Amino acid sequence: MEIKLSELINKFGGSLVGKDLIVSGVAPTNLASQGQITFLTESKYKKDLCNTLASAIIIAEKDAEDVTISKIITDNPYWYFSKVSQLFNPRRLVKLGIKPTVICDDDVQIGDSPAIADYVVIGKNSKVGKNSQIHPHVVIGENVAIGDNITIYPNVTIYDNVTIGDNCVLHSGVVVGSDGFGNAPDNKKQWSRIPQIGGVVIGNCVEIGANTTIDCGTFTPTIIHDGVVIDNLVQIAHNVEIGAYSGVAACVGIAGSAKIGKHCQLAGGCGITGHVEIADYTVIGGATGISKSITKPDLYMGAYPFSAYKDYAKNAVHLKNLHGMHLRIKELEHKTAHITGENDDNA
Repeated sequence: MEIKLSELINKFGGSLVGKDLIVSGVAPTNLASQGQITFLTESKYKKDLCNTLASAIIIAEKDAEDVTISKIITDNPYWYFSKVSQLFNPRRLVKLGIKPTVICDDDVQIGDSPAIADYVVIGKNSKVGKNSQIHPHVVIGENVAIGDNITIYPNVTIYDNVTIGDNCVLHSGVVVGSDGFGNAPDNKKQWSRIPQIGGVVIGNCVEIGANTTIDCGTFTPTIIHDGVVIDNLVQIAHNVEIGAYSGVAACVGIAGSAKIGKHCQLAGGCGITGHVEIADYTVIGGATGISKSITKPDLYMGAYPFSAYKDYAKNAVHLKNLHGMHLRIKELEHKTAHITGENDDNA
């Protein structure tokens, strides 16, 4: 594929400084070759431009002054790069048509221009919108509604009573709508399953990474709102709600009935306990455990060695107050130094 810089401007905005070249690919500064476009997302990496072979660059105005190759000036080079990279590296498409090995009930509704590969199974009373891209060995249950422009990679399983919006992507091994962890113990501590019948509702433009699981709600649905991006190996329990445009990194676990706000970021390996609420725009650092609701958006992070709960609870109180205790100790040291006449300059 080849495209002129002016055509990129027409598609994604920005302004062109320099020659209106034709470029044939996008690559980072150290890997780009002649005829490709590169990008600079942080000023600290500008020194790497000295050796780049790229013919053009996506760059912010503050970094562009002494750059001599053709430039696309934009306020957000990283976002712009993502759009250009999508253009040069589109998703692999399934061949149009419905393979003869596809199994579906007579009442299944499939929209225009389907591309459904071998050994896909679609249950009764389900709907798939137009321009579907469904790879081999996908299983779609009963009473499932899937919107337009869906991409579902191999070996995805969608249980009954799931609704998925338009322009979503489900990567290999995703499971949507499996039973939430609802079990009631008897007086012998043996478990009795609580049926999970609430389904799952997924909004538009949601991307779900490989081997991620989203559990069915108990009576009401688990909800993933528009624009959410979810990494690989994430566990989302029953009746969780994730607000629009939040991002969830790999190995995050969200327990039942937790509510994550809009535009939140959950870094890898963090854990959210059940029935808590996380404020919009909150960022949670990697491997952080959140055990109570967060009402003020901020960056939260930290790890603590595990111990018996009675010890943990006592130590956690002191740990939380550690900085205040430190300041009081410093003040006491200062007062003591004046009383004893000792020098407290290094206190």
